[in-house]
Amino acid sequence: MDGKMSAIIMQIDTLATDIIVPLRRKIINEAGFMRLYAVLEEAYVLIEHERQIDRELAAILFLIYSQLVTQSNYVYDKSTFVPHIGKMQGYIRKIFGGTLQNLSF
Repeated sequence: MDGKMSAIIMQIDTLATDIIVPLRRKIINEAGFMRLYAVLEEAYVLIEHERQIDRELAAILFLIYSQLVTQSNYVYDKSTFVPHIGKMQGYIRKIFGGTLQNLSF
């Protein structure tokens, strides 16, 4: 899992930069978001199989989410941007909620 998860984390980290930097110029990178969602699906499948969450992955996901919320105040057309915040919330719930429910303590 470590090799696959490391590759996924690197992809998400790169995509985070590809998404967050343009937001500072009030540009929404739709292609970047679509690639991010595809990688998050891969991460979910891996996490669901392994039943553990990598701390670095968690940190990157929360960084992306917090930056989306922060930058949403500066985006001109919120109608195309706000759905991405909701979708990120959904992925975070799916990844963390599903994994936490499946763990036995």
